Amino acid sequence: MNVQQLNDVRQKILVVDDDYIQRELLTDYLERVGFEVRTVPDGRAGLHALGECRFDLILTDYRMPAMTGLEMAACIRRSDAVTPIILITGDLYSLDPEDVAQAGITKVLPKPFQMNELLNKCLFTTVQNNG
Repeated sequence: MNVQQLNDVRQKILVVDDDYIQRELLTDYLERVGFEVRTVPDGRAGLHALGECRFDLILTDYRMPAMTGLEMAACIRRSDAVTPIILITGDLYSLDPEDVAQAGITKVLPKPFQMNELLNKCLFTTVQNNG
């Protein structure tokens, strides 16, 4: 199923990751399936981007310099309780589920992941949020 089949308007995703290659891979894939994607290299830039544009979904890495994905999510939740946030992490078992919930994370996607798994989470999360 194509994202365009779900909505007449392209869903906007913010990708926040300090790894340039990961950002580019995610962007390439998500744009090919119909999402509009903006990328930023860290949590502070992510917060800035959110001040400029509304997004339908935020994908963020957990471990980044200066501000983790959890810290960024907690900042976002102070003013936006609705936009879904998917945390991507290679440290799933070191995360405290209570910290994840308090930060307002919608879903966690453990690394490594298959791109179809990412797409399913994105589609399910945006449809659930818009439906």
